[in-house]
Amino acid sequence: MRALSESHLAGMSSTQPSRLSTIEIEQLVRQLNDEWVKAMMRADTVTLDRIMADDFYFTYPLEGDDKAQFISDVTSGDLKIQHITREQLSVRVFGNTAVLTARDSASWLYHGRELSGHYKILSVFVERGGKWQLCAVQACPMQP
Repeated sequence: MRALSESHLAGMSSTQPSRLSTIEIEQLVRQLNDEWVKAMMRADTVTLDRIMADDFYFTYPLEGDDKAQFISDVTSGDLKIQHITREQLSVRVFGNTAVLTARDSASWLYHGRELSGHYKILSVFVERGGKWQLCAVQACPMQP
């Protein structure tokens, strides 16, 4: 599967509706997901801000965060990802909405508390104004 070119990705941030095929949308969502995971690990606020929608919400075992709180936690070090492996990735496209599911093996520090485990991830991406963004993530712990 070929990667989307920089010019193709740049075109996605325009206000024109996308004319991507389902396969291209799946590929774009996988690419955005990969960038988002890497940006969390590096505390890259520019990339997090670009990928996450303004009304983004993250629900995970301890609590939930909106975009501002999540980015603040990552950049302040209150949420620090030590390790994350994302596997069994699947993307389904429903018009201008795409749902990504995956299994994570992760360890992180949250307000100084070390946490680790296996999680089922559900991420929702939506195209608005020709731009695909991450709108919601839910991380559910899996039983060992």
